[in-house]
Amino acid sequence: MLLWTSISASTDIVVYAGIFLLALGKSGQKLSENFYKYQLQEKIKEKKEHDHEGTVLTNIWLFAPSILGYIITAYTTIEVHESYDQSFRFGAILMGGTYMFFLFGCKWYRLEKLSDESNLRMIFRICKAAFGKRDLKYPPSPNFYYWKDHKHNKNHDLYKHGKGLRLSPRVPRFFRWLDKAAIVKAEEEMSPETQEKNGKLCTVKEVREVKSLVPMIYLGFTFSAYGLLVATGNVFFLTQASGSMESNITTNGNDIGILFLIKEGVKLISPFIFFIISFPFRCFLRNFKANDGRKPKGNAATIVRIGFGMVCAVICSLVAWHMEVPGKNTTVALIPQFSLLGMTEGLVEGGLASLFHGQVANSMWSFEDSFTELVIGCGKLLIIPFLFSSWFNETDGRLGSYYLMLGILNGVFLLAFAYYSIRYTYKEECPEDEKISEEQPLENVHPSDSHDSRAEDINEALSVEEEDPLDTIMIEERIEENEENV
Repeated sequence: MLLWTSISASTDIVVYAGIFLLALGKSGQKLSENFYKYQLQEKIKEKKEHDHEGTVLTNIWLFAPSILGYIITAYTTIEVHESYDQSFRFGAILMGGTYMFFLFGCKWYRLEKLSDESNLRMIFRICKAAFGKRDLKYPPSPNFYYWKDHKHNKNHDLYKHGKGLRLSPRVPRFFRWLDKAAIVKAEEEMSPETQEKNGKLCTVKEVREVKSLVPMIYLGFTFSAYGLLVATGNVFFLTQASGSMESNITTNGNDIGILFLIKEGVKLISPFIFFIISFPFRCFLRNFKANDGRKPKGNAATIVRIGFGMVCAVICSLVAWHMEVPGKNTTVALIPQFSLLGMTEGLVEGGLASLFHGQVANSMWSFEDSFTELVIGCGKLLIIPFLFSSWFNETDGRLGSYYLMLGILNGVFLLAFAYYSIRYTYKEECPEDEKISEEQPLENVHPSDSHDSRAEDINEALSVEEEDPLDTIMIEERIEENEENV
């Protein structure tokens, strides 16, 4: 409505206010999608339909409004010769009508239950507990960790690194110390439950859930060049189309709108295009088995999808660089780079969400929207120095050099993404702590218990220097013998 009234306004402040509200509303688009997805899933659960069928129906219902909005926008851009006044008025009426429908359905909406503790609070608590025990050595036995009421699986929950056992999943060296938040200090006079209540001890389940978020932090840095490309498409691609190029797509001068519609259309159908292209690869993964007989993890297809999108980003930058060659003076020549930009956005952003859900524990899924916006938004902010610099105003051809630099930068970050994804996300998925193993449950270590001689063995184990592996084996055997005696 502000953009509608700005046509007759004598100041540009109304336009800036309208643009700000548009940006603010677009930031809530993902929240709205998640809200509708939750409502649809709750309705499907009532009918007791299969999870696979429910997922398909949910995706169809979320995809239909996007197609409808795209058709309406394309029709008003190509066929209807309206002024900005009429276009903004139509948009205000349409948005107001859909908002009234949203309010009309409030009485049938389902409220989602929230956890008692926020994820940020849990992350802070684990980091604080781990930092307070940063000098502890990694234990040689699972009994040193605080499992609480959960059972453990040595092959799934733990892995051996050096002379100690560490909690899965594997993370880069800088964050491995988080495991120490779940180590029970045997010399403490307080029980493990009291240590947990005082914030000095965290459960293995909580630590593993937070650790599952760590690889995504490293992967987030590899999307910086992609975010810069998206910002470039909204700024410098527009400069190309509105510059000295001849408009020959439409007769009403809406070539820029058509180019962006092409980009959004390709973005919508990019998952289907990738599905067709990757069909041979998926057939290979379905029949491929590793040396130990296990099939590769489900993250492989998502990693390939993101990698293919980043390859499209490199090609898009190089095509834009080629379009800066003299003689390419029509807007039709810009269709390939806008199409590649749409393909990149559809594959990378959708793949990033899938990778987040496949890698991060279920309890941390609320971070998915914030994480995606953060990593892509930081990349978009990198364009600010170029906007305020005089690099593009000095000589001709600087925009082409910028596109070439952007292509090289996307290629470098593509290699970084391949390294971190294969090392930390391809081999391991999110920890499924809710799966109960068939092993016997662990008893909480309580050094002050006079009827349990494990405390003495734990104190002795912590005091042993990690020099001889035989010492560690003997300690574990002694602990097992004492447990049997108890």
